[in-house]
Amino acid sequence: MSAPTIFLINLDRSTDRLAQAAAVLDDLGLKWERVPGVEGAKLDPAWLQRTNPTPAPHNEWFRALTPGEIGCFLSHLKCWQLIHERQLDCALILEDDFAPKDIASAETLSLLAQTAGQWDLLKLSRLGKNAPLVSRLSDQVELCRWGQGPVDGTAYMVSRQGAAKLVPHREHIYRPVDFDFKHHWERDLTLMAARPDFFRQRSHEEAASVIGGRTDYRRYPFAQKMAVYLRKWRYHLHFWLADALGIGRKRVL
Repeated sequence: MSAPTIFLINLDRSTDRLAQAAAVLDDLGLKWERVPGVEGAKLDPAWLQRTNPTPAPHNEWFRALTPGEIGCFLSHLKCWQLIHERQLDCALILEDDFAPKDIASAETLSLLAQTAGQWDLLKLSRLGKNAPLVSRLSDQVELCRWGQGPVDGTAYMVSRQGAAKLVPHREHIYRPVDFDFKHHWERDLTLMAARPDFFRQRSHEEAASVIGGRTDYRRYPFAQKMAVYLRKWRYHLHFWLADALGIGRKRVL
């Protein structure tokens, strides 16, 4: 099997990021396709408010998303739609601030793609702690359950069946895309991860964030800031109960 289709998310204004990402992928001998990122700041403010109602009605999240976060989510949604529309077995989705690890190659990515029937989403960066082993694919590569720990949308694969679950019912966007993955029960997603990490997110010193504004609530007036922190506490409590104990899990599909 050949290496999976690669979708590279890139904003039109981020020409420097595109040049750097293209050079890396070409050096690895990988074929890729640019997916124009959605510029959240250019979206209609009224549409943004309708799409991201705040406060979220059922503790889905604790603050309003920034236009950049909504644009980022929509950019990933475009990739899932492409997988679904083209009926691809799977595809690798990369944000343009990725950096490859030594393990990343056409051969090892092809090895992972061959397991697409076992997962809906396969994480390729920031493998969490205590991730249980599923199978050894080679002397170098292991397939694991999704472990505890941080998550980002820098690099991951989505299978055909995963795209079919990720695309429908997106009238509202409540969370950043990476946190949305953690609520896997909402869409009955089977999440796995590769070990070791295949990619990492470049640091802010290497590539400044193009989203911004995610911590603006910390500078709100006291009463407004405390209201956000209270919603944040409630969100994390509800998430822990659902994730760890299965209490209060809600399904979207």
